[in-house]
Amino acid sequence: MTNLSSHRSAASCWPRRPTLLVGVATLWSLPGLVPALELGEGFDLAALTTHGIDPKVSDYFRSAARFREGVHVVGLRVNGDPLGLVDARFDAQGQLCFTPGLLEKAGLVKPGDVVRAAATADQACHDFLGAFPTTMVRLRPGSDEVALVVPTGSLREPQWDAGEFARGGAAAMFNYDVQGLDSHSRSGPSRFVSAYTEAGFNLGDWLVRSRQFYVSDNGTARTEHLYAYAQRDIAALQSTFQVGQLSSNNPLFGGIQLSGVQFSPDGQSRAPAGSNNAVVEGLAQSQSRIEVRQSGVLIHSTLVPEGPFRLTGLPLLNGTSDLEVSVIDVRGAKRSFVVPAASFAGAVPAAPGYYFALGKVRENAQEEARSPVVAMGGGTWGLGRDTSAGLGLLGTDEYGAAGGTLSHVFFQRVSVGARHNLSRDSRNAVSGSRSSVSVSSPVFANIDANLSATTQTRGYREVLEAGRSPKVDELDSRFKNQYTAGLSWVDDTLGAFSLGYTRSAQVNGQATEHVFASWNKSLRYADIALVADSQVGGTSPRRNVNDPDRRRDTARDNDLSVRLQVSVPLGGDRRVNSYISRRGDQSRAGTALSERVNEYVNYEVGVERDLSAREQSMHGRVDLMPRYTRVGLGVSRDPSGTRYSGQLQGGVVAHGGGVTFSPYAVQDTFGIVSVGDIGSARIDTPQGPVWTDFSGQAVLPALPAYTNSRIEVQTQSLPKRVDLKNGTQVLAAGRGSFNNVAFDVVKVRRVLISASDAQGRPLPQGAAVFDKDNRFLTSVVGEGMIFLNDANDAPNLRVSLSDSSSCLLNLAPETQADNDKFYETTSAVCHGR
Repeated sequence: MTNLSSHRSAASCWPRRPTLLVGVATLWSLPGLVPALELGEGFDLAALTTHGIDPKVSDYFRSAARFREGVHVVGLRVNGDPLGLVDARFDAQGQLCFTPGLLEKAGLVKPGDVVRAAATADQACHDFLGAFPTTMVRLRPGSDEVALVVPTGSLREPQWDAGEFARGGAAAMFNYDVQGLDSHSRSGPSRFVSAYTEAGFNLGDWLVRSRQFYVSDNGTARTEHLYAYAQRDIAALQSTFQVGQLSSNNPLFGGIQLSGVQFSPDGQSRAPAGSNNAVVEGLAQSQSRIEVRQSGVLIHSTLVPEGPFRLTGLPLLNGTSDLEVSVIDVRGAKRSFVVPAASFAGAVPAAPGYYFALGKVRENAQEEARSPVVAMGGGTWGLGRDTSAGLGLLGTDEYGAAGGTLSHVFFQRVSVGARHNLSRDSRNAVSGSRSSVSVSSPVFANIDANLSATTQTRGYREVLEAGRSPKVDELDSRFKNQYTAGLSWVDDTLGAFSLGYTRSAQVNGQATEHVFASWNKSLRYADIALVADSQVGGTSPRRNVNDPDRRRDTARDNDLSVRLQVSVPLGGDRRVNSYISRRGDQSRAGTALSERVNEYVNYEVGVERDLSAREQSMHGRVDLMPRYTRVGLGVSRDPSGTRYSGQLQGGVVAHGGGVTFSPYAVQDTFGIVSVGDIGSARIDTPQGPVWTDFSGQAVLPALPAYTNSRIEVQTQSLPKRVDLKNGTQVLAAGRGSFNNVAFDVVKVRRVLISASDAQGRPLPQGAAVFDKDNRFLTSVVGEGMIFLNDANDAPNLRVSLSDSSSCLLNLAPETQADNDKFYETTSAVCHGR
């Protein structure tokens, strides 16, 4: 039976000489696999009888090969595109019926006229051929396929063009990200634990979210509530409405933490999460914790191994506030730098439309200062194909600000954006301004460059600084100028180069500079990377005061790190990484072995040598994704002590079908996918692969709003006797909706029957087998063997014998289904009628 699948594609045409029909009965043992005849061609009944084939079969296949009457699962193609499996209905002549389900699956217009009514509307045959007479229908019973060639006018508009998106739904969600570091050194134990959680629900296109975190650092614990808001897109106003504790997203005055309401263009919400080009790059000297804050709010935290790191797709609160990045290693040493907003402002384009926010400021630079009520409004308009402009106003009872933006694309290559803000603190009678400009362009085919500059006067004030009298040293420490530059170059021969530069100058003349440069080259047997990270001025890195080795890492004006790394593949997903690094007067060298065992397990083990102190350390890390969560575990040991790290991430969704776990964080728009009651089925989603649980359900953690999402079941992960009518679905989800996607499972009962008559003799070869409705199914092959491709609907069979008599076969129901068996075997006795 291992060759059955090959027979499915082997059928083509019967030869003209009926005497060459020897062995055709074997093909008939698979329903729907009878080879085609030319129209008008007949049968030699004597030859059929000679070869043991029931002559009654000739009546069924007299004109051509055809599908049996009834409903069959077939493959569907429309204009050459495979659309998966579908339930297709055929009449007594084997002609295709254009049912509403078939037209929906094929994406075709449903005509109003019906050629054949049925008991229910979903079984009616619509007159599609009458409405579109140029349609070509190609029935291929030999391969269980129906191919349609239809005019373009018969195709329905895509959901996107028609403005039809999935709406509504109800479900609750919970995201968690727990990190822990435990150190046991000669100076004593040290422990750090953090838990970032997000809870909320989607109901009727409303989404409600609340985020909070807990941090415990050596026994000192604190809990902070970050925000809680409700949001909904309003189609009539083409805007998004938010209410609660939120961050303003006005392109001119973003980043203000408010308790109030906000309107913004719904185009803002249609940008997929993380669709900005804000990039944070750096070099970690050891396993480190990276914290990214914007407007004082922690927006991202993660653990990174030793070496270069690059963070993208960050959940920015707005496109106008700088990013404050902290790199904290396992010994407590902290290094900080700033990524200016001007370096990514052009990558977070303001959506055309109007912005409005009203609320009370939730935090103030001075705890004793009162929180003012602030109102802001503005708009952004397109001025031709390549130009856009925006204006905005902001005011409190003691503060006012105005701003404008202008962006243009020159020569379809060079993007230039400018922004100018004016402020007036009426209480202190001071005024000021802030201006920024950014330029980005592909210089040549493989070279990209970007530049930005921001400057502000001494009298410029933010709304949080208004109404108070700052000290002189506070004014002197404010930045006066910020400059950024970036260059990337990719060459097939020389490799990939990247350079990033940031400079910030304060009012008092002090300046900080941050430079990150890298070169990567893939050779035949190795990958080489050279990384340099330098910070001049500003906060110098220092170790924890309790660390006895702090004398080796004292403050310095120039903090330069250089790392050379060579990675050699060992076959499969196994690699050896060797590196040497230097930071100040410290040099280190090490080697690590890493391997991706499968899609659930990654690990790395390595050893490092401190060449300056002549000390050696070891480390190991394993990352697990046991289908419904993500776990990271690490350990390192050196002469000063042992350190352990761990991380647990994932999400949980409570819905009408129960509680389902996800290895990924659940976003604003999400859903549940089900594959019958099949567990461990692998499904590819826009976020990554997910697996169904014991109930056959899995979480769709992130569906891009107003964008087609492709959801596909990997059929290789299904049991052998399980098939799908359609293994791929495309969904366009509206913002804030909860979606249920169901894949219809077909459990086929394939049976190989050893059939004999009442005297125990095998049934004769070629005898025709019919179902209870007298429809031909297959024929008997040698030794009384009958193969049924689907015995679910055929428990009672009639076998027509060569002497014009017939007998009945009754199949016993399967007592215990084994989904991993392709077919079952049984024996049956055919009793005379």
